[in-house]
Amino acid sequence: MTLVDSARADTVLAGRYRLVKLIGTGGMGSVYEARDEHTYRAVAVKLFATPDSMTTADRVRQEREIRLLSMLSHPGLVPLYDAGTHEFGDGPHRFIVMELIADTTLLRRLAGGPLHNYEVADLGAQLADALAYVHSRGIVHRDVKPANILINDEGASGFARAVKLTDFGVAHFVDGSRLTNDGTIIGTAAYLSPEQVAGEPIGFATDVYSLGLVLLESLTGKQEYSGTLIEAALARLRHDPEVPDSVGPDWHDLLAKMTHRDPARRPTAVAVASALRGGSTRITGPVPLGPERTKHKRDHKLHRAAHRHARRGTFAAVRRWRRRNVLVGSFAAFGVLAACTAAYIAGTLH
Repeated sequence: MTLVDSARADTVLAGRYRLVKLIGTGGMGSVYEARDEHTYRAVAVKLFATPDSMTTADRVRQEREIRLLSMLSHPGLVPLYDAGTHEFGDGPHRFIVMELIADTTLLRRLAGGPLHNYEVADLGAQLADALAYVHSRGIVHRDVKPANILINDEGASGFARAVKLTDFGVAHFVDGSRLTNDGTIIGTAAYLSPEQVAGEPIGFATDVYSLGLVLLESLTGKQEYSGTLIEAALARLRHDPEVPDSVGPDWHDLLAKMTHRDPARRPTAVAVASALRGGSTRITGPVPLGPERTKHKRDHKLHRAAHRHARRGTFAAVRRWRRRNVLVGSFAAFGVLAACTAAYIAGTLH
């Protein structure tokens, strides 16, 4: 696949976006820092490879990424501003315009060693929130890894650091058709889930597993499954991730659940976010779209209560709230009864 290079700098796309410098390349194209000539703000432009240099599956993924980004809007995701096509000498190139984020990736941050527990909890909660939002739209990211996680030290929304999940190039809809042949593995070797390695159908639990490996690496500073694709795949099938006792019992329990070999046994992204805020992993997660919606709401009677109180903390907080209301109601009823009794006695004495 032919990738564009720094020679494209100073090109103006669609009469508006002037490419300034190349800041990164990937399997589907290159990313440039650019300037919006209409608003004078700095933006990021992802310039895809030419259609002639891509397979049919590559072209479908390219259009799918544009479609996915256009329908997503969340603080934990990089927003899409615009999209279009520009004619170069080697043919037409599709491009997308996004917010320019000059922050470092988690991959680079971990090169300096593991993070503190509270830092991992903060970034994990934000990532789980972003995944919960994506999952509620019926989308699986499929490539959650440190290189796709941007960290801003300025912080936002009450967090010391703001985190954004990037690169939806291999994401897909859960009910969508396959774009690869059976047995083809999509994702990054070190963070694949067992079902990805085995070539089995994947769902939202796949992202939760990958996030579990990212959080484990953030705590220990060690990549759990390293080596080539084959080595990492075989290691994953031979043994579960080793969560050291040094991370503490709460982390040990959560990471063991997130990286459980059975996808059905893993918590949802909503539950992970709640747990990392000191809450419970019993929250049922977002109501799915499509035909499973009615069944999900019937099977999870606590769904609405869980979501109503998720941001308040945990089900424990809900129980405390209910106990308080019962006590207040009991005292109120007792007071009314006492007042009525006193009024009755006073009436009989008169």
